[in-house]
Amino acid sequence: MAKSPSGKKRARRRRIIAGIAVLLLLAGIGTIGGAYYFTSVPLPNEIKAQVPSTFYYSNGSQMARIGASNGSHVDVSKLPKYVKYAVVSAEDRSFYKNSGVDFKGILRAAWGHVTGNEDAGGASTITMQYAKLIQDRLQSNRTYTEKLKETVIAMKLDQKYDKDTILGFYLDLVYFNRGATGIQAAARAYFHKDATKLTPEEAAVVAAVIKDPTNFDPSVNKKAAEGRWEYVLEGMKKLGVYDKPISVKNYPKVYPDDPNSHGATFGLDKSTGFVVQQVIRELSNNKALSQDPDPTKRYEQTKQALETGGYKITTTINPAAQKDAIEAAHYGLKEAKARNPKMAAALVAVEPGTGNVIAYYGGDNGTGYDMAGNPHQPGSSFKVYTLAAGVDSGVSVKSYWNGDADEAFPDRGGDGKVHNSDGEVCHDAGKIDGHNVCTLYNATAMSLNTVFYALADKVGKANVLKLAHDAGINSITSDGVNGNAPTKYSLANVTDEQSAQDIVDKGGIGNEIGFGQYPVTPLDHANGYATFANEGRYTQATFVKKMTDQDGNVAYTPKREHRQVFSKTTAADVDWVLRKVATKSSQMIQPYRQQANKTGTWEFPNKDNKNENSHAWMCGYVPQLASVVWMGRKDKDGPIYNDWGAPLYGSEFPSDIWARFMSNALRDMNKPAQNFPTPTFSGSVDKGQMHSPSPSPSPTPSSPSPTPSGPSPSNSIPGGWGGDPNSPNPGQSSCSPWDPTCRTKPGNGNVQPNNVQPTATG
Repeated sequence: MAKSPSGKKRARRRRIIAGIAVLLLLAGIGTIGGAYYFTSVPLPNEIKAQVPSTFYYSNGSQMARIGASNGSHVDVSKLPKYVKYAVVSAEDRSFYKNSGVDFKGILRAAWGHVTGNEDAGGASTITMQYAKLIQDRLQSNRTYTEKLKETVIAMKLDQKYDKDTILGFYLDLVYFNRGATGIQAAARAYFHKDATKLTPEEAAVVAAVIKDPTNFDPSVNKKAAEGRWEYVLEGMKKLGVYDKPISVKNYPKVYPDDPNSHGATFGLDKSTGFVVQQVIRELSNNKALSQDPDPTKRYEQTKQALETGGYKITTTINPAAQKDAIEAAHYGLKEAKARNPKMAAALVAVEPGTGNVIAYYGGDNGTGYDMAGNPHQPGSSFKVYTLAAGVDSGVSVKSYWNGDADEAFPDRGGDGKVHNSDGEVCHDAGKIDGHNVCTLYNATAMSLNTVFYALADKVGKANVLKLAHDAGINSITSDGVNGNAPTKYSLANVTDEQSAQDIVDKGGIGNEIGFGQYPVTPLDHANGYATFANEGRYTQATFVKKMTDQDGNVAYTPKREHRQVFSKTTAADVDWVLRKVATKSSQMIQPYRQQANKTGTWEFPNKDNKNENSHAWMCGYVPQLASVVWMGRKDKDGPIYNDWGAPLYGSEFPSDIWARFMSNALRDMNKPAQNFPTPTFSGSVDKGQMHSPSPSPSPTPSSPSPTPSGPSPSNSIPGGWGGDPNSPNPGQSSCSPWDPTCRTKPGNGNVQPNNVQPTATG
């Protein structure tokens, strides 16, 4: 049968590609040949010693250190045969028969050199893996030529040494996670014994880790580790060194990872351990120590480089503020745990304008679950983004909205109603036709879900999402309604309304985004609030000020991304609105200064339809510092209570923590009181749902009058504040408040049955 024209073209392309590959291989062989006589073979004892990396607070004092254990040399002749063959089974089953060089891998590397993929190719034999380990130590940025040198080293090794000696070199340098370099260190890390005393099953566990040191560590991913363990044992059977039945029931007991046993490591089992994790993630994301295109591999390689490279990382964490964060969190948790034994807290503080993370508390043990770096439902604390999106689109903070206890929307299922927490109503602008009329600023202070659902519908949920991302929210988690599985969506590619709409469509995200239904991390949320404090200008959050290598050369400084998210006039108007939220004495910074806040609470869904909450937030800022506090269960979502057993709100324990931290941190960082910019009350009052009755009432101005109630911010917070001065006159209306042309048109948001949907509370 004759080939089609397209088939002939494909065949021709294949011949051309094959020809190029052959030329490249020949060129590579030429390079190898030229290098053969000039390349020496470094031995393990000639490699630069591994040095741990140290993490410092912003003032230069030590915070933590991570360092791989150098272990000790193991005499390969004393290892049981099955230990050696476990590694051979895992990494190179033809090791004792092959020439030490994988020419297919060389060809892949050559082709990658032409196509621009310098990560193409790989070291598949144990001999070449050892050569790669050497080159990695000597040359961090390996080029195509360096990869060819690995082949030279492998060829010389295979000619000069017997296979067991080469295996011994390899077993002294290969990495096994847990800070363990070398099989002796690995045996101690996983089984608390020498490598010579490992059982066949234990040897298979250790050998299985080599391919993916993090993922195949049973303390990280037990299922993946067991699968790899079975693969290794099957290979050992084929190699004739194992004859028992293979079953995960025989998987040996592995000791849990102890970070403080990692050589020179310290500080990881404290709250600062989470800071170290965030630093590694930042360096990995920015490809500071690894260029691997795979994020998981890049993170692992970055971690390994830090454990062995002797870097010095100066972080942005202020030691006094970090101490204040821990103290405030402990204070609030002590209060809360009388009713909530499983209560957890998170606190993150970001410096506006610089993006420096000043304090970071995700829990007391940095080897556990990071409450500050994982997502929680923000509830009403997310309304700031909806408010800013509305004001920036021309909606005045003095505009008028339906202040009824509930309101039906055409895009919702069931009875279509959105309910306000505790049935709250707002009629600061009066009533008309039996309906309450509420100003947008008062709806924010009272945290009315109905108004923010309507506002999200008006400005568009995609626009709310985009503004939130632009302000600092890097990911959002859908809630699994309408048949969609709960999914965490990265917002990295959200650059315009359409790309935001794509996430909205994929995640089934509805207008409930307006009142904070979808989980975000406290870290992102703090970065977002810092954008508000910085007059609408975003600066990317960072944990690293500077990283230097062993020789003192600067190896990394953050490239801070900046952007104006919304106008300064919008920011000033939003500041003014948020100054009306925190009015209880327990929420106030001492001594008194202007502060902007938003609380947030999320209901806990339960079959008995009880009034219970599962997440509580207090977020806020002054011009020099933004911080957020989250509280909830540390095991899984569940009801949380205040000190008299009622549902916990953000205005309670979270506010206590926030005010305590801000009072002490601002004092310790010597940040004097600074006022917010004057609001301009931009936008149109006619862009709300309704128009004001005539004559319209004016908010009653009042002046702050804090009453000191104790000698120290650590022990007390000042007395109450009656409200905000210079409240604006909302203005008057020019058309009927129920004229359809004055109201938001219904959208096509996410349909959700009202009787099963939790709601945000203030």
